[in-house]
Amino acid sequence: MKKLALGLMLVLLFGVAFRAIRSDAPDARLLFDHIWVDHLPRDQTDKFQALWVSGEHPFGNFSTRTVWTGQWEMFHYHVIPREQGVLDFLFGRTTERQRVRYTARPCHEDGFDFCLELSGSSRGVSRYFSKKEWQMKAGDPDAAGDLVRAAIEKP
Repeated sequence: MKKLALGLMLVLLFGVAFRAIRSDAPDARLLFDHIWVDHLPRDQTDKFQALWVSGEHPFGNFSTRTVWTGQWEMFHYHVIPREQGVLDFLFGRTTERQRVRYTARPCHEDGFDFCLELSGSSRGVSRYFSKKEWQMKAGDPDAAGDLVRAAIEKP
């Protein structure tokens, strides 16, 4: 019996260690303080979707924009205790509440460093991408345009 318990414990520890060292394992903290976009625009007039969620204060925004113009909608969020990867978004303009599930993880797709998948929100898109250098602590709605403009203007 002791051997069985020890064997199960070793298998469990191996599984936890493997998940922790995997470079593409989900990390709920990645959602916060990154600018997320659905794609890198082809030029300065190509529309893209952006998302930003503050890790310090419970708010964020969805936006539809080009690198020079855009529209955004702010939201307030509540963390759902005991449910990692789940937030309640409260949209002040409509008083609408949506339970949003998300998975954020490192990835290497189309020149991006991180991937984000959302479900349960009627705003934005279901898949976003970000880069390591696209971190932002303040909620400036124009920051996404600045970062993306710099990315597409690189030679």
